[in-house]
Amino acid sequence: MRVAPSASRRFALANLCVLLGMLLYTQRTQEPSYLHWLVADNIILVGFCFLRWGAQRLYHLTSSHRFDLTLILSSIGLMLIVKPQATSSAYLMIILSLAAAVCFIMLAKDHYVAFKDNFTAYATYWLVVPIALIGMMFLVRALILIIYPEKVATYAAFNTEESIPILWIYIVLILLMNILIIGNTINRLVVKIMTLANKDALTGLWNRNALQTKLTLEHARWLRDKVSYSIILIDLDHFKQINDAHGHTAGDEVLKLAAKQLNSVTRKIDYLCRYGGEEFVLILPLTTERKALCVAEKLQQTLAEINFTWRGTPIAIQASIGCATIQEDLPVEALLHLADKAMYQAKASGRNCIKVANTAKPNYN
Repeated sequence: MRVAPSASRRFALANLCVLLGMLLYTQRTQEPSYLHWLVADNIILVGFCFLRWGAQRLYHLTSSHRFDLTLILSSIGLMLIVKPQATSSAYLMIILSLAAAVCFIMLAKDHYVAFKDNFTAYATYWLVVPIALIGMMFLVRALILIIYPEKVATYAAFNTEESIPILWIYIVLILLMNILIIGNTINRLVVKIMTLANKDALTGLWNRNALQTKLTLEHARWLRDKVSYSIILIDLDHFKQINDAHGHTAGDEVLKLAAKQLNSVTRKIDYLCRYGGEEFVLILPLTTERKALCVAEKLQQTLAEINFTWRGTPIAIQASIGCATIQEDLPVEALLHLADKAMYQAKASGRNCIKVANTAKPNYN
C-alpha cells in the first residue's frame, strides 16, 4: 500500500469483485436469476478491469477506462438477449469468457509496454507470458463451449460435481493474480529505485553517474563502428548572482526551467544530464562537429528566449557553451575535459557564447 496506494486499492477491489462473483456462481440453481447469472458474470469482469486499471496506475500508463467500460456494457447487453438461467448458461459463459480473454490480453499488452524499457527481453516475456496465458485460457474455454455446448456443466458451472476441477483452477487463478500483483509491485519499486539512482532529483534529468555510463557505451560504439558522437557542456552564466540576489529557491526554479527548455529541443537519442551545480552535459550520438555547433546554437537561442520573472523581477537566462567531437586516439575522459575547457574559454570570452574544442591537439591538458 505504501509503494502504490492508488494501485493497491484497485487491486483489492479486483480481488473483492472476483471472489464475490464466484460466491454468487455457487448459488446458481435451475431457476432464472439475474443476480446469480448476469450480475455474477459481470462483477467478475469488473474485477478483471480493476486489475488492469491497477496495473495502469502502478506503471503510469494511459488509462483504458473508456475501452473497458465499453467492454463491460457490451457484455451486459449481449447477456440481456437471453434469459439468465441454466438452459442459456453456455451462451452466457461464452460471452464472459471472450470478454475476460480480451481484458487479460490487453493487460498483458500493458505490462509489455511497462516492462520493455526497463528489463531484458527474456525477463519481460517471463513477466508478461503468464498474464497472456490466462487470457488464452478464457479464449479456449469460450471455443470449447462454442463447439461443445453440452460440456457446460464441466467448464462453466461451479455448483456441480463435474465442475470441481475447474473450480480449483479458478482458485489457483486468483492466487496467481495476487502473485502477479505482488511481483509487479516489487518490479515497479525496483525500477523506481534504479531510476532515482540515475536521475537528478531537482531537474529530473540524468545525473553524473548516469552520464559516465552513457559516455562509456557511446565511446564503445565509436571504437567498434566509428560512429561519430559529440559532447556539449552548458554552464548557466551569472548563476551565483541569481542565488545571491534572489535566493536559492529562485536559482532552483531557473535550473528546472532551463532543464525543461533544453530537453524540449533535443532528440530522443540524445542524452541530457545535469553535470553538477548549474552545468548540463548533452551527449549527441551520430553527430559531427559541424552538426554539434548547430545544436549548440539552437540550445543557446532556446535559453535566451526564456521569459522568467521572479517576484516581479525579470531574470535573463544565458549560457556559455563548449563543444567537443570524438576523434581517433582520443579517450572518453579527455573528450569531456576538452568540452569543459572549451566552455571555460567561452566564459573568458565574455560569456553567452560558444566555443568548439580543438580535438586534434596531441596534448589534452
